[in-house]
Amino acid sequence: MAIFTQQKNPLPATPVPAVVSGSQSSVVGKTLLIKGEIFSDDEILIEGKIQGTISVKNRVVIGSEGIVEADIEAREVIIKGKVTGNIRGSQRVEIVPSGALHGNIQSPRVVVADSGLFEGNIEMRQRDNKGSPHVEKPSDNQNPPAASEHANLHKNPRK
Repeated sequence: MAIFTQQKNPLPATPVPAVVSGSQSSVVGKTLLIKGEIFSDDEILIEGKIQGTISVKNRVVIGSEGIVEADIEAREVIIKGKVTGNIRGSQRVEIVPSGALHGNIQSPRVVVADSGLFEGNIEMRQRDNKGSPHVEKPSDNQNPPAASEHANLHKNPRK
């Protein structure tokens, strides 16, 4: 009886990790070409070619052999290969030294390595909203003294 109990415990344990989908990842191999829309809750590693759109709730990693011509929306995007398209990262977008992006980025955190290639615009909404009030307040406090000092300098040379 104890032997059957021990065997039954490992068998149900095997499907449990398969049910936990957040920890799994899908791989697009080097020889694979996908044209169309990709949707996933899991992490995706792209080493092949994709043309279309990518929408992932987790992380998208474009491997060093990956070539993507698509708009990407994910929690986190890491670019090691080549991407042409706009990227929206809800938490973070990173371009490593071997990575190249031709497109716009919208994310609260953006990292571009020294030799990473980036051509486009970056919009960091969450950081801009926090920084705007702080930038306006010091400039408002600095303008009146600067204006009065500037006016005094003009008066002194004329005397």
